[in-house]
Amino acid sequence: MSFLPPWMGLLCVLLCLGGLAAWVVQRGLKEKVPAVNGDVQSQVNRQIHQQHLADLDRALSEGRLNAAQHQSARDELLRHVLDDDAQAHISRSNASLSVAWRWIVVGLVLLSGLSYVQRGAPQAWWTVPLSQRVKISATTPEQLAEQTRQWLQTTQKQPKDAEAWLTLARLHAAQNAHALAEQALAQVLSLAPEPDLWIERAQMKALSAGGVYAGEPWQWIQDVLRTQPQHLNALVLAGSAALSEKKYDAAQKFWQQALSQVPANSEAADGLQQAVAKAGQLQQAQGAEVKAAGSPDDQRLLIQGEVRVSSDVQSQIGAGATLFVYALAEDGSRRPVAIWRGTPAAWPVRFGLSDSMGMGAPPLLSSLAQVRLVARISKTGSAQKQEGDLQVELPGVKTGVQGVVLQISGR
Repeated sequence: MSFLPPWMGLLCVLLCLGGLAAWVVQRGLKEKVPAVNGDVQSQVNRQIHQQHLADLDRALSEGRLNAAQHQSARDELLRHVLDDDAQAHISRSNASLSVAWRWIVVGLVLLSGLSYVQRGAPQAWWTVPLSQRVKISATTPEQLAEQTRQWLQTTQKQPKDAEAWLTLARLHAAQNAHALAEQALAQVLSLAPEPDLWIERAQMKALSAGGVYAGEPWQWIQDVLRTQPQHLNALVLAGSAALSEKKYDAAQKFWQQALSQVPANSEAADGLQQAVAKAGQLQQAQGAEVKAAGSPDDQRLLIQGEVRVSSDVQSQIGAGATLFVYALAEDGSRRPVAIWRGTPAAWPVRFGLSDSMGMGAPPLLSSLAQVRLVARISKTGSAQKQEGDLQVELPGVKTGVQGVVLQISGR
């Protein structure tokens, strides 16, 4: 079933009120029936007033009136003159008003509508999406921490308040707590499943996994694009996801689609144009590297080894579990410089890491002297660590090593 849009209903109400006002105005005009011809009466009154004024001046000169009496009588006469002129003006205006009342009413209706949109409460008719209503005012770390504490209490007291959950999610994101932001966004989406919020959650989940979009983030982006192929935020994030997987051609296509939807000379357009150009440059460089050597340099395995599990752990691993092995720079960054993924059928499992397994941006694995290796078994296949995953970390692994062993013996 379809209904009239709210603005149409508002327009109908204003037109009805305008019509009622027009009827009252027209009825009042019809009741003003002049008794005599307005122009003739005006001329007669003017002659009488001129004669009366001449009599007053003559009385003053003959001494029958003093100056004060003359001034008072003259003022009274002038008031009568003004009243007659005003009445004559009204009589002349009645004819033009009877023609112009419709335009006056139309103007009033339009002015009322524009005033409502400008100064009124259009959100009562056009609902603002939740994703656009929530803004973060905190700027300093202290303010962010205090507001996070307050909104955390609010969500505990009001677990069905989607706006509170979204505020908490964005406060976490502002503090680079991407995993907590993604968890809060999951609560928001259970209450208000807006496409923009799905895209925001995909971004938070990818950031919490070190920029890896494989798995759920890509799925959420594709779900939005399936129903809304021109969704701007989804296209922008899809381009970033494709770039992280070195799918430069796909990244350019997504960003070019997004570029067609933003103003030509805007800051957003400039940013998208730069992104498209960067993807093109990376694609050309990739093609040149492949052409230059039969076995590209970035395919060369820089770290090789195997993942072993204890017998207790092996009994906990179900069929279809995913093994992730990735290298992290030892400067504290959680973005993998190389990541290997597999579905083991037997243990131990051999792995190898190379520059081609990076995220499409520096640093490359080959540029680091040593890294921290992480091996994780995921029951869900999620690139982000989940409760119940089995993991081991090994710091200080030198680049170029072969035969490294990662032993998973518990959580």
